[in-house]
Amino acid sequence: MEKRQLFRIMNFADSAAVCSFGRRLADKYPVTVLKKPQKMLVMLKVRESAKNSLFYAGEALACECMVQIGEAKGFAASLGDDTAKVYAMAVIDATLNAGLPECDLIMNALREWAGQLDEKRAMEAKLTASTKVNFSVMEE
Repeated sequence: MEKRQLFRIMNFADSAAVCSFGRRLADKYPVTVLKKPQKMLVMLKVRESAKNSLFYAGEALACECMVQIGEAKGFAASLGDDTAKVYAMAVIDATLNAGLPECDLIMNALREWAGQLDEKRAMEAKLTASTKVNFSVMEE
């Protein structure tokens, strides 16, 4: 699984589940905080579809954190202000980068969280589809 996909899953997963998993790893291994979880503002770059040009739509609140377990570093950044979740994500990333024995457990948890996200998206799509208006029927 690619890093991009791992972080997308962790970003949208339940905060309590990610924090609990990160806490268990932090309790087991000595974690050095290189950059404490902190809030920041990031510029949102958007592509305008008509001219296919990029522009900055504005700023968004985000959090970032960097930790180290042994020689392996872990980094996480996420939109929003959940510093505890970003810390846990960084610990999970450092654990994966270090190749520790918990990697299989992490991958299983990520697959479970991805399944939950797929179910949630399917339910939202179904809900959205139920509100769709068929304009051709309205004309009759």
